[in-house]
Amino acid sequence: MKAFLVVLISVFGLIAAVFIAVLWDYIYYPIIGFKAEHAAVVYMKSEDFVIENVAYSKQFGEDKGKYLVTAHPATRPQLKFYVSVSQGFKVDEPSFKESKWRYDTIKEYAPLISQLSSGFDCYAVNINIPNELLEKYSAETQYKDIRKLHEHATEEYLFMGMAVDLDFTEQGALEYGYLVTEFMKQRALKDASMEIIFYPKSFIESLGNDIRKNDVFIMRSDNMHSKFYREALPFKIQFDTRTGKTKTTLDMIKSPEDMKPFLTKK
Repeated sequence: MKAFLVVLISVFGLIAAVFIAVLWDYIYYPIIGFKAEHAAVVYMKSEDFVIENVAYSKQFGEDKGKYLVTAHPATRPQLKFYVSVSQGFKVDEPSFKESKWRYDTIKEYAPLISQLSSGFDCYAVNINIPNELLEKYSAETQYKDIRKLHEHATEEYLFMGMAVDLDFTEQGALEYGYLVTEFMKQRALKDASMEIIFYPKSFIESLGNDIRKNDVFIMRSDNMHSKFYREALPFKIQFDTRTGKTKTTLDMIKSPEDMKPFLTKK
């Protein structure tokens, strides 16, 4: 009987410990998420950001979790900025630098996007920066300065949705793709890619203010049931210097006609 009570108490003790741990991870830490938000805001002091969400997560088997703070510039809600904050409310410096430099890159592409798709700037730019450069420079360093000091070291990947007239042609797509390659050539990149999807202006206008809630990664869905997939024109530009049987470089694109191999269809 005594042994049975010991086992019973042990089982209840284990259940109680698990319950407390779950309570701590999924109730307590989310409640104090405002501390993670404050830590992120301190790092984002150079920009006027609006905090969208603070999410706490903990991977199975790990002792500590982390917060992911999602924010956007006050004037451009479609551009996302992510800050990873530890359970101890310390900002992950390497991931913050990557987020900041990615945001710098997005701003550098703004004139090009405005030229190609005036009034509709649905795009994102991902970057790849070698670890040695991540470690070498502080978050205060401008990405453009790193890129200029270390030519052919960084990579940039553009994802873009464009609003075009209904009579927009494949030739127009080739010309727009060529303009993007010309822009990228000036940036002395190691590798680059682009994906440009074309939507009728009438469709974009029909979305009204809702379009500001959709980022380019939602719009580029390959799901046939997605309204964006259905409404997109039947061709798009997909160019990537990292893929293909033979190495393609930006310098090999000398005219819109050279973009033909990268014009793909649904």
